[in-house]
Amino acid sequence: MSGEPEIAVPARAMGDPARARMLSALLGERALSSGELGRIARLSPSSTSEHLHVLAEAGLVLVDNQGRHRFYRLANSDVARAIESLQAIAPLARISSLRQHRASREMREARTCYDHLAGDLGLRLTDLLHQGGIIDELVVGSVGQAPEPFPDDHIVRALGLREPDGSRRPWTRGCLDWTGRRPHAAGQVGAQVLAAFRTNGWITPRPDTRAVQLTATGEHLLQELES
Repeated sequence: MSGEPEIAVPARAMGDPARARMLSALLGERALSSGELGRIARLSPSSTSEHLHVLAEAGLVLVDNQGRHRFYRLANSDVARAIESLQAIAPLARISSLRQHRASREMREARTCYDHLAGDLGLRLTDLLHQGGIIDELVVGSVGQAPEPFPDDHIVRALGLREPDGSRRPWTRGCLDWTGRRPHAAGQVGAQVLAAFRTNGWITPRPDTRAVQLTATGEHLLQELES
């Protein structure tokens, strides 16, 4: 028989500033090498290995071996949600340079939040999905089902949205946006929207960050859907 969850175990692993920077970087839903994570955390190679070992031992990251290289990713969506929740209640870091100001602005404009979009772009899409009757109005942590019958309108067709896949994952989930301070759409619909924006070239990744840039084609599409 097991007792209560030992929240101190992941809390200790997340509680170091360098490890916290690594985990935030991995919210971009892509695996990063130890070298990339070391640069992000501003650590030496030996210190990077030690910190990654702590994160792996706590069950927060998984490692993929590709030849001589090791790539790290978040263990699962539960870890991603825990990081997102902490970001929503954490104080904002002080900005002391023009480069930090630019990076902060880009993150606020549009970024990936594990497997869905966040920032101003994510909130803009959430409003669009709600107005189109594709998702219910969101509150933080809420889960919702897809509408029945599934709509066949211009938003669904433009974004290539499909009906729920039958998994236990909810159609939509309210994920608190730490910059907009209100929920954006996660869940199956959030993942589908991100996939559509990537596949169609409506967003492009920014280098060395999980911020993304809305392309002219993507902006044109959104303006048409919002009109």
